[in-house]
Amino acid sequence: MEGSLVSSLQRRGWEESQIDVLPVKRSDWLQVFWRGALDLEFWKGTAPPNRPAFRWYLERISNKVQALQENEYMILLGHSAGGWLARAAVGYGAQEEQSELSIDIEKIKAIVTLGAPNLPPPPQVMDMTRGALRITNKEFPGAFHAPDTKYVTVIGEAIQGKKQERKSPLEPTSVTGFAYNSYEVVCGDGTTIGDGVVPTCSAHVDGATQLTLQGVFHSINAPDQWYGADKVIDEWHDIMLDEIATTPAKFDPMKIFSQSR
Repeated sequence: MEGSLVSSLQRRGWEESQIDVLPVKRSDWLQVFWRGALDLEFWKGTAPPNRPAFRWYLERISNKVQALQENEYMILLGHSAGGWLARAAVGYGAQEEQSELSIDIEKIKAIVTLGAPNLPPPPQVMDMTRGALRITNKEFPGAFHAPDTKYVTVIGEAIQGKKQERKSPLEPTSVTGFAYNSYEVVCGDGTTIGDGVVPTCSAHVDGATQLTLQGVFHSINAPDQWYGADKVIDEWHDIMLDEIATTPAKFDPMKIFSQSR
């Protein structure tokens, strides 16, 4: 696929056997709603991510970590919601012993988030994760497992949100209008700037290496200008490796675990 993150990683020395992609289809995200629908805490907006709405996702991350061999380690690379969910999975997993959520924190060398809404909206704005993101930041604030686990947060600045004044109900949503709607939900301010989906102000956490990339968009719909594009990846990839003082060759038999292709 043009602009594929996996292809860009392979061109920088990662072997196919070192790259593991979480098996999540778009339709899988419907589980958030139908699993959450049966949980009273979800409706109250006080459901942590280890409750049913997001627990299935945390379990998939944990399964990947638990499958590592004794001498294998991992970088968790999370795009969009996969970024804050990686933080949640490690946070809750490190507290668990012998469960489907358990994660050996010593196996996680770094958590890298790409275009992730890491911070919850202000109190007056409804948390669309029904409490999961807000609780994650309360329980595991900032670079919670640093310095042993490194944190890198990456966000693009490409689009300033602008409220769209439609002349007709059939008028298509503009790029700036879509950004306005998304930013407003994520941080309460639709007129701020970000990658077209996630605003810059929501992406970085305290204690992380914070990278703000100009002209970078949220998704592979902009194949030459998103986080995984060949022209963009070098703006964060080498910094990620510097954080853990390694190269792809030295990282073997370690793995990079991506939640996006």
